[in-house]
Amino acid sequence: MIKGKGFLSAVLMCLVLCGCSLTGGSSESVKAEITPLEEAAEQEMVEGDEQQSQQENGTSNEEGGAENPKGERIEDQTFDVNLRPLGQVTFASYEPQTSENPLADVVFQIEKGEQVLCQLPGVSEGNVGLEMFDRVEAVSFTDYNEDNYDDIIIIISYYFGAGPQAAQPHSSVRYYEGTAEGNFIYQKEMSEAAGSALTTITAESAKDFIGAGKAAQEELEPWQQAYLDYLANECVSEINQGYELIQLSDNEIPQIAEVGYDEATGCRIVCYADGKVHVNQTNRLYFSYIPGENLLCNSEGNMDYYYDLVYQLSGGELIPVASGYYGAEDNSNVQFDGEGNPVYQYEWNGVKMSREEYQKELSRVYDESKAVTYNYDGLHSLEEMKQMIENYL
Repeated sequence: MIKGKGFLSAVLMCLVLCGCSLTGGSSESVKAEITPLEEAAEQEMVEGDEQQSQQENGTSNEEGGAENPKGERIEDQTFDVNLRPLGQVTFASYEPQTSENPLADVVFQIEKGEQVLCQLPGVSEGNVGLEMFDRVEAVSFTDYNEDNYDDIIIIISYYFGAGPQAAQPHSSVRYYEGTAEGNFIYQKEMSEAAGSALTTITAESAKDFIGAGKAAQEELEPWQQAYLDYLANECVSEINQGYELIQLSDNEIPQIAEVGYDEATGCRIVCYADGKVHVNQTNRLYFSYIPGENLLCNSEGNMDYYYDLVYQLSGGELIPVASGYYGAEDNSNVQFDGEGNPVYQYEWNGVKMSREEYQKELSRVYDESKAVTYNYDGLHSLEEMKQMIENYL
């Protein structure tokens, strides 16, 4: 059977012969009749050449093709390995393609024969970093999360971008978690945590870092494990700008303050009691609490309308015990006294009173001189909060 370009050539030849014998016309008329087929053949040849060029240069747009340009293969860091669930594959390391940018990063691919199964995600946008690549120091294949899918640990060295140590390489670690679909997810938080915690970064110390975390987790108190489970499954972490541990209660178990990105999101006080986690929502972002006395005051407001809402922590829940409100009677026409202070109306537990009386009532249930609040400028990341809970004494 004649296929592809050979088939088209044969058709063209037949048409040329037929045109000459049947029409008896000029060569121009024959040429006009076969031009569409000639164009089709030429287009097929061009597309075939382009596809071959893309495959040779690793820029195919087909699924599984390379996402980033790459240089020469690093043979001593390329391995034939059996990875679950993919089976027998080749883990291939490639030098950065630095012709356009000297800060281009190394490329890692999982290959099977001529097919690229996947390319491991880079750690920076466009696979271009802030430091210059030195070399791949080590690659380790292990199921570090024990889910029966193999994971990958990679140690890479880079040159510092500037300063007195600019010419000295330093090591970094990457953890890639394998999935049931045969893909690998870069574990950014764990990689950065290991990079900060380890004084010497090797494949063995990177494995030990995971093992130390597992050993610590096995010895956790029930409340620690409950908090870690909550944080691991939390679906609102993207709307939190940070976390802090606070000590509302008079026992040894702390609470987690989750601080939202904006006033509308507010804060949440996460408490452990009766063997489970309780989540309490506050209004807006500011609150204070009296350590060890189970008392919290949510004091906020805007547009000349303010409040002090006092709660008592009981059984993991914040129970309202008193409420005060104050503000302008008409915030579109605020009146001022002789000293230039706004004239506000005050109400405590539904009873109108003077400012002085309001302050006395508040002080009776909540001693503001003992109160503290969270450190807004020193909030912790989600990963840091997990580590603080694990290491809590």
